[in-house]
Amino acid sequence: MEITFGNSTFLPIFSLLLCMCSGCHGCMDEERDALLQIKDSINSPEGTALSSWYGEDCCQWEGVQCNASTTRVSSIFFNYQRDPSLLENWYPNATLFAQFKDLEILHLPGNRIAGFTSPEELHSLKRLQQLNLQDNSIENASHLCWGKGALPSLYYLDLSSNNLQGIIPECLCDSLLLKQLILFDNHLHGKISPCLSNMTALQYLDLSNNQFSDSLPTFPFHNLPSIDTLILSENKFRGKFSFSIFANLSKLSHLDISYNPNLELETESRTCFPSIKLIELSLAGCNLRKLPRFLSSQNNLKTLDLSDNLLEGNIPSWLMHNATLQLWVRGNNLSGPFPKTFGNISSRLTSLDISNNNFYGPLLEDIHLIFPELLYLSASDNGFNGGIPPSFGRLKRLQSLNLSGNKLHGEIQYLLTSNMSRLQYLYLHDNNLRGDALPRNLSFSKLEVIHLGNNDFTGDSLPWSLLQSPALPQLRVLILRYNHLEGHIPHWLCQMRQLELLDLSRNNLSGHIPDCFDNITSWSDFSHGHYWSGLDLSSNRLTGSIPVQITQLKALIFLNLSHNKLFGELSPELTKLTGLEALDVSHNKLFGELCPEFTNLTFLEAFDVSFNNLSGTIPVGYPFSTFAASSYVGNPGLCGNPLSRKCGVVVEKPPKSNGNVLLSNMATTNHLLFPCILFLAVVNLVYLGDLISTSF
Repeated sequence: MEITFGNSTFLPIFSLLLCMCSGCHGCMDEERDALLQIKDSINSPEGTALSSWYGEDCCQWEGVQCNASTTRVSSIFFNYQRDPSLLENWYPNATLFAQFKDLEILHLPGNRIAGFTSPEELHSLKRLQQLNLQDNSIENASHLCWGKGALPSLYYLDLSSNNLQGIIPECLCDSLLLKQLILFDNHLHGKISPCLSNMTALQYLDLSNNQFSDSLPTFPFHNLPSIDTLILSENKFRGKFSFSIFANLSKLSHLDISYNPNLELETESRTCFPSIKLIELSLAGCNLRKLPRFLSSQNNLKTLDLSDNLLEGNIPSWLMHNATLQLWVRGNNLSGPFPKTFGNISSRLTSLDISNNNFYGPLLEDIHLIFPELLYLSASDNGFNGGIPPSFGRLKRLQSLNLSGNKLHGEIQYLLTSNMSRLQYLYLHDNNLRGDALPRNLSFSKLEVIHLGNNDFTGDSLPWSLLQSPALPQLRVLILRYNHLEGHIPHWLCQMRQLELLDLSRNNLSGHIPDCFDNITSWSDFSHGHYWSGLDLSSNRLTGSIPVQITQLKALIFLNLSHNKLFGELSPELTKLTGLEALDVSHNKLFGELCPEFTNLTFLEAFDVSFNNLSGTIPVGYPFSTFAASSYVGNPGLCGNPLSRKCGVVVEKPPKSNGNVLLSNMATTNHLLFPCILFLAVVNLVYLGDLISTSF
């Protein structure tokens, strides 16, 4: 056996000898015992965390990693392990963690930690480099004071989303070698602690979403020569400030001071900043009336956010070049025609948001040449008119398109072409578009959201060419409300197994409701967990009985079938839809009784069965005790609270049908809760579509 100290031959032999001496358990006995005690502590009094642990080798346990050569615990990842049903805060004993002499990474987010007992014991962790206590319940900063000079190797500390009060504790500044300090989403206030300026190694500092209210120039930012990312957004900083306070920060590349409404930025300063080469800059919500002059010299910008300000006029063409990847100017008073680059030179922008402004005129005829790299485009809530040019169908990389809330007209058959195979989100609602709502021979494998509501689309329902299966295999949302669609609801909709929200309300649809909606997996399977799942067929001319398959859609959150011509008995099977938050079957011709089992719908916030032919006693108890009389009016045979008609008076019941079961619709006249729930669902989906911009 040859042992060579100059190469790697010695290492496996040494590890084998170490294994023989330690009994080959894979981890040290004292560390295994400490882990078991931590498990008991995190589960106190009756939790179930880390139940997968078994065997003697703790290096194989969930959330534990060991050094391969020493078999000592090197990393602990106990993320969101404490059972949410345990309402008491957790105070882990720092003495237990002090047993891990080689610990380098300790992540304990989301465990209701309010502080450590014996925090000074953490000074034993000489090799600890990362400490993540995000999303806990720490209020008292004294629980974070583990002693001066402790944790000498620590370079990453995350205390975001806790309940830290007051000013930044000075004991945090004892960690002079910290490179990343994350304190966003707390309740810190006052001024930024001056001691932070002593942390000269700091590269990343996030103080956003707190209540700091001091004047920015009072903090000596120039003492942070290594700072690369500085996030100060969503605070209460006040007073005037100039970018000159960052002039000496030659490494600063990411700066976010957005949504500090009390700040007054000096936009006309002529000070030159040759050392600042920003990559990302966010000045959203800073009451800007003019573009800061220094932006014209920022040629390395990839992302620029000027949203929610008071900017007027058009976007200067140089800005379209300086911001090379993402430019967001939504929510201003900008006006003029659709922005162009200087000389119509092709832009490298992947994300452009000019929504909620005062732009007008036609859309760009050659947009695919000027913005060929676009992944995300939002031009909603402006005054654009005319048709949608065929050039939009040539944006081959586009994933999200929002042109809603304009004055666009014409047809869209040239928009959805095979060139747009990457499209995921399409919002064209609140325009004057007409023709077929969905072009024939449409086939998009990635399209998830289609919102074409409040237009002038007509036609014999939806094109049967979509029977080509699977035409839209990933479709989650289809909204065609407030149009002029006619004919029957096609059965091919049942092929959209991922569909979560279907809104065909306010059209002229007729015939029966399809009996195949139970094929839509997301409506019958709670495991999908989508809180906007819903079906709205209200305000049409639907007839017949609603298929019993509707009662199998247990994952529905809202069901609106109101203002139709449905006839039949109100099925007791509806009580199986226990996840419903809104149910409206008003303004139909339903009969039968509200059986007591309807009280099983404990999540109901909106309920309307008005203007039918229901009879009997209104169920007693929650949630029916919360609904007003307007939920029941127009049913001569109904009695009991909250109606003035008392039970016990004999009222002739209408005859029962031959067994057909009918489900009804939700009226919006008496209940505002249901449209609010639907509106929130749509807003959430629009927001999800907008999120795509943050990843580019």
